[in-house]
Amino acid sequence: MRAKRDFFKESRACIAALILLCSIPLFPEYCAPLFTIGAFVCAAVDARHRGSAIHIGTLGKLLAVYIAYMAVGILYSEHKLNSLSTVLMWMIAFGGYLTLTTVIINRRRLQLLLLFFALAAGLVGGIAAVQYVLRDIVRLPLPNQVWEPLDVLFYRYFPMDVDIHIATHRVASTFNNPNIMSEFLVMAVPLTAVCGFDGYRTRLKLTARVCLVLALLGVAASFSRGAYLALLSMLLLLLVTNLKKLSPLLLSLVAALSLLPEIIISRFFSIGVTGDFSITQRFDAWDAAIQAILQSPLFGMGPGISNFSEYAQTFGVNVPHAHNVLLQLLVEGGFVGLFILAVVAIRMLQNSAECLSRSPKTHLFGVFFLAFTISMMVFGMVDFPFLCPKLMATFFMVIGTADAVFSLYLGRSTVPLAKALPSLRLSEWKRKPAAK
Repeated sequence: MRAKRDFFKESRACIAALILLCSIPLFPEYCAPLFTIGAFVCAAVDARHRGSAIHIGTLGKLLAVYIAYMAVGILYSEHKLNSLSTVLMWMIAFGGYLTLTTVIINRRRLQLLLLFFALAAGLVGGIAAVQYVLRDIVRLPLPNQVWEPLDVLFYRYFPMDVDIHIATHRVASTFNNPNIMSEFLVMAVPLTAVCGFDGYRTRLKLTARVCLVLALLGVAASFSRGAYLALLSMLLLLLVTNLKKLSPLLLSLVAALSLLPEIIISRFFSIGVTGDFSITQRFDAWDAAIQAILQSPLFGMGPGISNFSEYAQTFGVNVPHAHNVLLQLLVEGGFVGLFILAVVAIRMLQNSAECLSRSPKTHLFGVFFLAFTISMMVFGMVDFPFLCPKLMATFFMVIGTADAVFSLYLGRSTVPLAKALPSLRLSEWKRKPAAK
């Protein structure tokens, strides 16, 4: 009973930091940096009150190395302004990672984070589902994006190269694009599922499960085939890992498939159909990306999408990025940059696999961190998930949550940032006693 009373009795700075971070998906893109910075400041206040400091974990050290490496790429980039803005986006989003590795010092705070994150995912997915019903079934003249009127006003006075007008039946909820919304939801589904099946309160678990269903409905309403494939990869992973606790969910998903509108089912089975413009455009983009990689295979063309989009136009391909995470990362940072991020993915997979061999609680985290990594790779085959501030913030939130979980349950160390900065090494891997 005391645990229930104390659930929301963490410091105000901690709760404010978590709310700010988890609210990022609900507001326009240009709010994300402000929310992230605000959350980082709250985390610093919370750490100071505890007599601690900003902490960083193993995955964070590797990502810091990558950001530093990409910052060097600004020097030889042909579009230095775009490269600078991209590196700044990564740096600010990294503040969200540091926020979580600093404030998530016990399992009660972890539960709070998962709850807030699940609520955000449920709201985004629920809004998308309502948009789809009102626009495509009731036929009301509503915008694809919730924030479109505000975006139009903002970009009128602060012009940026952002396309906020989508001439399609697909909905985007609080995001600028249906694909971007679905990428967020795919990243959010694993942590929402953890909250729905790991929470130690019945109401908490029920709330998270409702949010999970809403998030899945949002993915369906996005009509993103990449997201459908990513969710299918998650489902296959759940079946392979034989999660008995999730059998009711799996049965519910199968039942839900029979209730989906035919237009959504046909959208999934249109993958690979000859004459599909989006498929043809991706093949053209991949071919242009391979040619760009051959120009500078080791170090790439520099961070940012402008270098590639301009290069692709010489082939008559008008795309913002390579529509493939591996190719785009190779274009921007070459094989050196891809190697660093590959080490991050390997560490993530190693720790997730170790979670599978521990207690049932860590088993659940391990499964869904594996699901996150694998689904990101699957979705990344047809899109680029490191495109905008809200996606970057979500990615770093999941990585920060992972390092916090590995610290709490596996004994992986997080160290003060000031101590880690002078000696960031790819091989650094310390341990500390697991939290009780």
